[in-house]
Amino acid sequence: MTDPSPQSAIQNPKSSAAVPLKVVFVGHVDHGKSTLIGRILHDTDSLPEGKIDMVKKACAAEGMEFEFAFVLDALLEEQKQNVTIDTTQIPFRTARRNYVIIDAPGHKEFLKNMITGASRADAAILVIAANEGVREQSRRHAYLLGLLGIRQILVVVNKMDLANYSEKRFGEIESEYKNFLVDLSLEARAFIPASARQGENVASRSEKIAWYDGPTLLEALDLLEVRKADVDLPLRFCVQDVYRFGERRIVAGRIETGTLRVGDELVFSPANKSSMIASIERWNAPGMGWPSPEIRLESH
Repeated sequence: MTDPSPQSAIQNPKSSAAVPLKVVFVGHVDHGKSTLIGRILHDTDSLPEGKIDMVKKACAAEGMEFEFAFVLDALLEEQKQNVTIDTTQIPFRTARRNYVIIDAPGHKEFLKNMITGASRADAAILVIAANEGVREQSRRHAYLLGLLGIRQILVVVNKMDLANYSEKRFGEIESEYKNFLVDLSLEARAFIPASARQGENVASRSEKIAWYDGPTLLEALDLLEVRKADVDLPLRFCVQDVYRFGERRIVAGRIETGTLRVGDELVFSPANKSSMIASIERWNAPGMGWPSPEIRLESH
């Protein structure tokens, strides 16, 4: 319904109360994101009882070597039985707090799904394989993180076991990618050499990477903070869909930062076309928490 009252000004409702930190895992395909997630869930005792044994038995039955990535695959299949999803969301906890993992697809064809997942994140872990180095999606995902306003980024140089735990190789990747991030006005909070498959520098410090004196991945995660809602920041409105009813056009989505009011003028790049907000509409859903706003636009 149209809301002409002072409530027509809407803003991000995210409170500062204790909430899980949502972290999206991104990176080029086959650089070990799923293995890293499976390792984190295992090392923080966040898996359902018997899950590892179940996956190991399934691997043995197929004559396959066990991989921590299969743990994530199993959890994803369980989620699909109940709901259709584009990104996997799985909780885990450290001694400090709760987290929600958002696993975004690495394939180029599923880039829109990666954006959907990352738009809900407070922080990002960008995974680069030590044996392959910085690749196309490594760069593209960082660019999108910047556009989405995610500034808390950890870079995990994974598969260090395939690079013989070489300090030189790690340094080459860190230098190349750090320079690339500078061009995007981004800066990683930490570059962490790791081997998710072997459990090196994920939850516990690695003796095989003794030359590294920075934090483990979980230690670095615990230093990050949940993004605070700030109405003084520029408007960031994540568009879910556009609905057309005759001459009416309603843009549905969620405000992440900033405010919107009836009468505000929006300019859409790169076409530089402008529209004015004619009304702010909400689904009538009492008791469902803060409703996602739908914005009706008038072009001019």
